[in-house]
Amino acid sequence: MPELKIIADEKIPFLSEFFSTLAILDTLPASEINQKNIKNYDALFVRTVTKINDKLLEGTKIKIIGSMTSGIDHIDRNYLRRNKIKLLYAPGSNARSVAEYVIASLLVFAKIKKISLKGKTIGIIGAGNVGTKVAQMCEAIGMRVLLNDPPKYNRTKNKKYLSFKKFSDADIITLHIPLTFRGKYKTFHLIDEEFLSTIKPGTILINTSRGAVIDEKMLIKFRKKLGGLIIDVWENEPEINIELLKTTDIGTPHIAGYSLDGKFNASYIVYKKLCKFLEIRPNIKKNDVFPEINEKKDVLIIQNDIFNTLYRTILQIYNPLNDHKNLFRMIGFEPRARRKYFEDLRRNYPVRREFPNYVLRMSDRLSSLQKLVEIFRSLGFKIEV
Repeated sequence: MPELKIIADEKIPFLSEFFSTLAILDTLPASEINQKNIKNYDALFVRTVTKINDKLLEGTKIKIIGSMTSGIDHIDRNYLRRNKIKLLYAPGSNARSVAEYVIASLLVFAKIKKISLKGKTIGIIGAGNVGTKVAQMCEAIGMRVLLNDPPKYNRTKNKKYLSFKKFSDADIITLHIPLTFRGKYKTFHLIDEEFLSTIKPGTILINTSRGAVIDEKMLIKFRKKLGGLIIDVWENEPEINIELLKTTDIGTPHIAGYSLDGKFNASYIVYKKLCKFLEIRPNIKKNDVFPEINEKKDVLIIQNDIFNTLYRTILQIYNPLNDHKNLFRMIGFEPRARRKYFEDLRRNYPVRREFPNYVLRMSDRLSSLQKLVEIFRSLGFKIEV
């Protein structure tokens, strides 16, 4: 087989480390990935900002698509199947990143609103890689978890997967589902007028999946019924609904899964899949490219207040309000400038590392310490007592 030629979005991390030994590797800005510029390559590597369809691929030599993403609603899979184009992507690569975003956002929201998360019930719609990780973390910090996942229920008949009717008691509802437009499990505008009319007043709604799983017009209509709104994903990105943004308690530019660890995982998974497809043995190990940092952070233990201790500790590592404040600046921009600003926030996102990279230093004087140790370990932290 002639040497593989790859053209890739230049903002994909770790491209050279993984793929330069497998192929001739060239890069382009996402804005320049078009039919003309990719036509003489064998493989195309993209992020969610690039739509993969006949308009882009017709008349090119592309036979492999690598998407460094966990979701693939930006890809016309039917077109790829019809044209025998191989798809490589990375489901679950950013699951921990999204789950950490949810936990950090809930802690911040609770602090702002002066409420306790203790004993609160969270309804998780979608129990895949991300939803499962969110459930584990929420249970670890003492919340009650409800799960909804119709495809999994129909496959397993496991009664832990509940109907929407059971979510009427949820204090918080968080969405972790793919965007699908047809079929038995269509999720486009799943959160619609009917759904929003049945949830209890004061419910906190979180969306980190895809913007269009919510009917945003209906969300604005029912906004006063909600106790809180945390939105990371939007319909029609990057031309997002400014009126909806104004109503959010935490609004961010589709970065919940943007930890550096999640980005690394996506490239690593696609690298291993490409090696398998090419029948080449992978010769690059994770630690060769991306060692853990093991940065130490002090834990300020607050007597008899586990959630405040979690808040003080986790916000040393990631505070979603920083992303919220950055996105809010676009409200004052002219409409044409907003699109570029939203894309720039994502393109130039600062380094964010996940919890397992941190060692927490704790005092051994308090009776609540052991419980705290168990919680922090369940969240992925290393502990130094």
